[in-house]
Amino acid sequence: MSETAQAVGSAEALRSVSVVPFESGVVMDVAVASGDMVSAGDLLARLDADAEEIARARAAVTLRLAEAEHARYARLAASNVASQTELDTLRAERDDAELALREADVALQHRSIFSPISGVVGIVPIETGDYVSTTTEIAMVDDRSQVVVDFWLPERYVSMLALGQEVTARAQALADLDFTGQVSAIGSRVQVDSRTIQVRALIDNPDDLIRPGMSFSVTIAFGGEAYLAVEPLAVNWDAEGSYVWAVDDGIATRISATIVQRNVDTVLISSDIAVGTQVVTEGVLNVRDGASVDVQGAFVPEGRAPQEENNRTDLSPPVVIEAEG
Repeated sequence: MSETAQAVGSAEALRSVSVVPFESGVVMDVAVASGDMVSAGDLLARLDADAEEIARARAAVTLRLAEAEHARYARLAASNVASQTELDTLRAERDDAELALREADVALQHRSIFSPISGVVGIVPIETGDYVSTTTEIAMVDDRSQVVVDFWLPERYVSMLALGQEVTARAQALADLDFTGQVSAIGSRVQVDSRTIQVRALIDNPDDLIRPGMSFSVTIAFGGEAYLAVEPLAVNWDAEGSYVWAVDDGIATRISATIVQRNVDTVLISSDIAVGTQVVTEGVLNVRDGASVDVQGAFVPEGRAPQEENNRTDLSPPVVIEAEG
């Protein structure tokens, strides 16, 4: 018998990035459309880059001149015609020119906007010719391969929560489908105003049915104690309390059984009966403790078989018996 907790939560993509440009400029090309799948590093858009291309070419020319001048003085210094001080100065100028070229390359690269993650592109709000700034969203990219669902549980469940616990989630928009996930994070504190703790579950989304923002009903089961289950007719009462008749090698034994929970077709009991023990369901008025009995027939309810499922252990199917004498 286990305890379950239910809560309502909202889904978010595993990762979501609002992509903005490094620099302001005019959009020259939009490389993606809404709904496209992109990989990390794919081009999303390109800004005008005439000035950056010129700066990069100028930096390349400066570097070539600096390298040539440094090489010439290096030969002169080897012949003791030029001083080491002059050579060191030219080496510094060459290194500075290399850095300037790298800086120009970075500025040129920033005119192209790339996706930082793999995922699905949302609605693209820009078009060719638009002027964008460093705060303009180029696209929203969502990694929906998995989603995270945040929900809140009462503080009494704090000691029962653990990372990796299984949760079942059902989206309001997908009422016929259940999704299974695991607890991936637990809040570090209980909220004083609501006396609840935040829990985050990670749910696989291989068919891409879940969208960020969907509302979910989340169920999490906590392990409880295992109890034996018998047919309702197997439980009897007398002045000493409830009990069952167990049969072993044709001998009936009265065994006390405390009722834990009544279900539609079974009764959960706490007792010393072993799993698989046959119990009496009919003819109980003729049974005496320690008396031998004859099994007249065994009845197995349709669709039922001995099993151990969840936290409930079923006894072997009860048999109909008749006491001797």
